[in-house]
Amino acid sequence: MIKNRYFILFIITILVVIKYNFNAVIKEPILDITLGIKSYYVELLDDLKNFKDKYISQKESIQRLKEEVKALRKTALLSSAFAAKLNSLLKDKSEIYTPELNITRAVSYVDLANYNRVWTDFEGLKKDKIFGLLYQGYSAGIVVNKDGRAMGLLQGDDKCIFSVYIGEKKLPGVIFGDKNDMIIRYIPSWMKVKIGDEVYTSGLDNIFFEGIKVGKITKVLNEESYTSAVVQPYAKVAVPGFFHIVTKP
Repeated sequence: MIKNRYFILFIITILVVIKYNFNAVIKEPILDITLGIKSYYVELLDDLKNFKDKYISQKESIQRLKEEVKALRKTALLSSAFAAKLNSLLKDKSEIYTPELNITRAVSYVDLANYNRVWTDFEGLKKDKIFGLLYQGYSAGIVVNKDGRAMGLLQGDDKCIFSVYIGEKKLPGVIFGDKNDMIIRYIPSWMKVKIGDEVYTSGLDNIFFEGIKVGKITKVLNEESYTSAVVQPYAKVAVPGFFHIVTKP
């Protein structure tokens, strides 16, 4: 009986010791772990906030750069128009030259079977006026009035026709859409055109201003009474989007 009492007293003593020393032995490591987790959580929140701020800053910078590119592209196009017109201005100082460009958007294809015709959101239509269409600095087609709507005829369409110059000698010609390429028809046989000659808009048709690059000649066809030339266009419009439209050449 006495042994049992001593044993119970021994157990109670051990429990008391464990109770009063638990904080020193166990609590401190647990507290350290808890503080470590809290510190990691705070650092993680800071990292996420910094990432968010950086992402927003980059997004705003990208948007700003896109707007600057649009403005610079328009400026470059108008500069080429002024450069091409400079010689004639020097001869006739009374002329005031003020070309104008607007941005237009391709809304949808006119016909899903024909990727060379698109509806645009251009609202400045005139009854019999044809407008020039530009894409990334190159000629891309024309815009015509189709039942009161602005229809874009891209350069692969056979109804896309405008006036061009060929090479450094500025040989005049009229270019037609021809599926993936274009073709200059009815070139007088005495005009010597060659593969590699650059083709650009002449401005003589009041559709484009002079000097917009169209493409390069890849093949010369000598026919009976005239010469034709196949042109590979510079503009590659895979998925129509935004264009510049020449509202005043």
